[in-house]
Amino acid sequence: MTEPELFQQGIAALQAGRGAEARAVFQQAVDANVATARCWLGLALAALVEADVPAAEVAVDAVLKAEPHNLRALIIKGDILLGKDDFQAASAHYNLVLRLAATLPEVPQQLAADLGRVQTRLKQLGEIFQQHLTDHLASVGYRREQSSPRFNRSLDLLMGREERGDQGHQFPQAPHVFYMSDMGYYNYFPKEQLPWMRELEGHTDLIEAELTALLATRADRFSPYVHSGLDQPQGADTALLDSQDWTSAFLWQDSHPQEDIMACCPETTRLMEGLPLTRIGGLAPSVLFSKLDAGARIEPHTGMLNCRLICHLPLTVPEGCGLRVGEETRETRRGEAWAFDDSVNHEAWNKGDRPRTILLFDVWRPELDEQERHLITALLEAVSGFGKVA
Repeated sequence: MTEPELFQQGIAALQAGRGAEARAVFQQAVDANVATARCWLGLALAALVEADVPAAEVAVDAVLKAEPHNLRALIIKGDILLGKDDFQAASAHYNLVLRLAATLPEVPQQLAADLGRVQTRLKQLGEIFQQHLTDHLASVGYRREQSSPRFNRSLDLLMGREERGDQGHQFPQAPHVFYMSDMGYYNYFPKEQLPWMRELEGHTDLIEAELTALLATRADRFSPYVHSGLDQPQGADTALLDSQDWTSAFLWQDSHPQEDIMACCPETTRLMEGLPLTRIGGLAPSVLFSKLDAGARIEPHTGMLNCRLICHLPLTVPEGCGLRVGEETRETRRGEAWAFDDSVNHEAWNKGDRPRTILLFDVWRPELDEQERHLITALLEAVSGFGKVA
């Protein structure tokens, strides 16, 4: 039978309430290697009728691989993740559903009820999230009357009790995880306020030597910086998704030490350990060698936080490399480090004839005092750990 015939037969069985028959028909399309996204979606629905959630998830993942913005599949995936108490991933899928639905000229009638349910579930998840944060902050000693006004305001913004006003910049601070209120606006941060940076620049040769040895012995540890994953929906396309044009090897990745890379780069590790790295469990620091191939470009984007600085120490730099942060563009030069606020829109490029490689890491903004760092760390660790499947 052809794919259209199998699809119609499977749908008819589903509509008649014959889940097992529908599942067998859609599975026949899969086994015959003629299944399209709609057949996989039918298989997911049939598996759900039979309460076989693992099989339904496999099928809906196949749909999303072929059609990342399939609304029905995103809703099913969100429901499955919610059923596993993976609140973060469920929320990500539900929010993408609402963003995509808002772009439709007309919402299909069969989706209207599902969209209402998605909105209700997101409201419930928001209430659970706020209580989770409140309880966690209380457990680490947060008292509003004893905390800085800007942290209190940031918490209010995160909780939705306040709204951010217009910052008056063409490229405002726009972090997509946490906004710390009243952080001074910079594109590139003043180097004189980071006294350790000059010393680090003096170790450029040493760090590059360790990078060269790493490339000679562990080139396999350089992997795409931007990679796909079905647990987090793809909200936007990027030419660098799973691309070898922009690769990295981590010493710390999202706060986790990468022991084998550290062993290859002991002096770089020692130098990094002496810096005010942003230590937030599950999130930061990330310390890595970032390699951008000749002719590649990192598209404009913003980072997670505005309470940290992203630092670059250029190591191998052909002509034609640069970085734009906000309205300011600089040429990349070997051994000349800089720090910038990556919550401001930025992009990088390599117009040269060989790879550009930098040491990239993140540090606290020096304006923050110890109490603010402690509370931000506690808050973001609670955010990072909220509703994740162990």
